[in-house]
Amino acid sequence: MIRFLSTIFVLFFVFSVSLSAQSDNFVFSLNKAIEYALDHNAEIRSSKLELNKANYRIKEITGTGLPQISGNVDFRDQVRLPVFVFPDPSTGEQTPIQVGTKYQTVGSLNLNQLIFDGSYFIGLRAAKEYKALTSKVHLRNERDLRANVAKSYFLALISNENLQLVGKNIQTLQLAFNETNALYKEGFVEQLDVERFKLQLDNLKVQESKVKNAAEASVNLLKVYLGLDPETDITLTDKLEDLYVNYTIKEEMSSENAEQNRPEFKILDQQIALEQLDLQRYKVQVYPTVRGFANYQRQFFGDELSFNPWYTTSLWGLAVSVPIFSSGVNYNRIKQAKVSVEQAELTKVYAQNMFKLQRLNAEKELQSAIINVIQQKESFELANKIYAATMTKYKEGVGSNIEVINANQDLKNAQTNYLEAVYDVLLSSINLKIATGQTIQF
Repeated sequence: MIRFLSTIFVLFFVFSVSLSAQSDNFVFSLNKAIEYALDHNAEIRSSKLELNKANYRIKEITGTGLPQISGNVDFRDQVRLPVFVFPDPSTGEQTPIQVGTKYQTVGSLNLNQLIFDGSYFIGLRAAKEYKALTSKVHLRNERDLRANVAKSYFLALISNENLQLVGKNIQTLQLAFNETNALYKEGFVEQLDVERFKLQLDNLKVQESKVKNAAEASVNLLKVYLGLDPETDITLTDKLEDLYVNYTIKEEMSSENAEQNRPEFKILDQQIALEQLDLQRYKVQVYPTVRGFANYQRQFFGDELSFNPWYTTSLWGLAVSVPIFSSGVNYNRIKQAKVSVEQAELTKVYAQNMFKLQRLNAEKELQSAIINVIQQKESFELANKIYAATMTKYKEGVGSNIEVINANQDLKNAQTNYLEAVYDVLLSSINLKIATGQTIQF
């Protein structure tokens, strides 16, 4: 029985460890990686909190225009009563007299209500505009995160595929090296032929180490964007070429003035609105401010702590504050605010031209990348045929090892160039989506 329970415990422990190891390994397609990053990236989570803060700011400003009630309790023990000196009517001498009671207690309630203040209404509108600005900034941050996740995902894929290509080239060249070395031992080839293959193998192994480091760095960058610890194990399920094949390229790249869909463009509009509200805030400061107030108070005076009797007082009133003369302070504030509005509008004009330029450049880059990937695919297929024919000639004894090495190098370069061309198309497509305000998804 004890042995049976021990076996069950060991199996349970092994199963738990296995589940734990599996749960620590994240598996991501590109779209799943983007969705995961939107929920776990620290910057996006902070951006969402900024939206909450903007809501609380609106409520805060709204509250300043609602009734404000405060209460006060004041208890005093007059250890020594204050002394006043009065002249004696009969003698004219100054006679000191203690005035007051030993104990004093005052309890009061105060009510303040804003009735009219132009700055309050402008401030409330500004808070709502700031919330709208924060929302648009959040959309831009999400767009940037989508782009960064996609680009780092592509970079990780091309780094891993380059690593696999180098590994395959090493295996292929290793076989050729082994055959050549065997022929050398039989006396059919020269030692120089063997050394050429060995030199090429050594160079490929050095390159493999560099590509491996680059692949690890690209995957770690992706982990950071995902909000994961760099030491977390992740698996990428998409293939670079599959993403390219499944990506549909429209003949018409984008419509006229598509750059105006960018969140940055809407952010500029929001900033102009805020500057205009700031101008209005200074303009309404010349208007009077009206506040209402009320006070209810009960007091106790006595030489003993009997708290009886209480004396009640109450009042209410209005307070009107009218600005009369500020020595030009508010006038110059208005002038500065007008300049700020004009600057914001000029910034929008400049940004509009830059955004349009970025859209046109992104369209040309994507068109060029599409042409290049077609050419590189043809070159890759041709290099593959040449390498196969060269290996056949070499095995039949009518080709040289130099031809094999050159053909292998050409094939490796063609493979790398094709993958980089595919990577450029996907990268250019993201840049075009950014330039035209489109949602980044694949």
